[in-house]
Amino acid sequence: MPSFSFKKSQIKGVVFEEFVLRLLAKTGYRIIEDSNSAYDIRNGHNGLQLQGRGEWHQTDALVAYDHTPAFIYPIRLIVEAKAYSLSSPNKGKIGINVVRNAVGVLKDVNENYFAHIGHDDDDSYKLKRFNYAYAVFSLNGFTENAQRYALAHQIFLIQYHYSTLFGDVRYIFHEYDQSDNKSLSLGDNLTAFRRRIRKYFATENDDGGGDYIHFYPEVIRRLLTELKKGLSTIQGSYFGLLNGEYPIHLLSKRDIGDVDDEIYVQVHLEEPGLVRLELNRIASLFFELPEYVARIFQSVWTDRGKLANEKSRYIKYISLTGRFAKKQRNIILKLDKDWLSQYISMLRNG
Repeated sequence: MPSFSFKKSQIKGVVFEEFVLRLLAKTGYRIIEDSNSAYDIRNGHNGLQLQGRGEWHQTDALVAYDHTPAFIYPIRLIVEAKAYSLSSPNKGKIGINVVRNAVGVLKDVNENYFAHIGHDDDDSYKLKRFNYAYAVFSLNGFTENAQRYALAHQIFLIQYHYSTLFGDVRYIFHEYDQSDNKSLSLGDNLTAFRRRIRKYFATENDDGGGDYIHFYPEVIRRLLTELKKGLSTIQGSYFGLLNGEYPIHLLSKRDIGDVDDEIYVQVHLEEPGLVRLELNRIASLFFELPEYVARIFQSVWTDRGKLANEKSRYIKYISLTGRFAKKQRNIILKLDKDWLSQYISMLRNG
């Protein structure tokens, strides 16, 4: 079997990205596996490549949402996930360079639209286009300039820096970082490695899919098995829009189940930067916002609240999308208190 050697950080990046993809799959996104999905995707040397107007772009993590409303092009989400070490220069936070690259890629792929002339007898035109969005997921947050730049260019930032449900995940990656190895040898290239761990995370049978990873070094097997246990503790994974505008990722230890279309929820702020929503004793949902993003939206929504003479309730709802009792649905969570100012205060003092 050929041997491929990679930096530990490369392997960790692939693993965390696949961990996030599994959570997206629980939400109802379909993971795009190969180039058979569409004409503008091809298999590159190191994974999938996505065609832009000017160039092909490496995009290892790509998902589609197959429940797109009418009159909107089908949605695809480009996913980038980073689990930087706390000992890195930015203390684990993603910097502006990652977001700057995302802006360039997103602009190029969204401008790749043209008509294909068919080869049928009627020589008909065939047009296919997608709405691309780009989300960057971080285990340890983002620098402020990365947040400013992302907001200006509609790159969505999701972080798990304070999430109690990610506490074990952060510890698992910390242990991995502390291992002596500077590089690790695999019997696979990174594309094959990604496919194997994707299947491993997706298995739910008794043996846990161990056949997919049994020949990897112990430090990698331990990382994957512990992360899979972590996945099993997150039964609820949902995406929401604050006031129908900014995406957030809400997680729960248990599936919400079959609920009404509209639910009033209680908002509780955990120290130092985590929001907990209580759904009438059904479940607790957790999410967080990067600090600068929260400050900007506080200003925007406060101004709107003043204009509407509803200053104390300027953030009224979260539209939630996911699988409820195994059915893909959208529901509305109505918030019962003004919480954003307190949230920002906790972030500053935490």
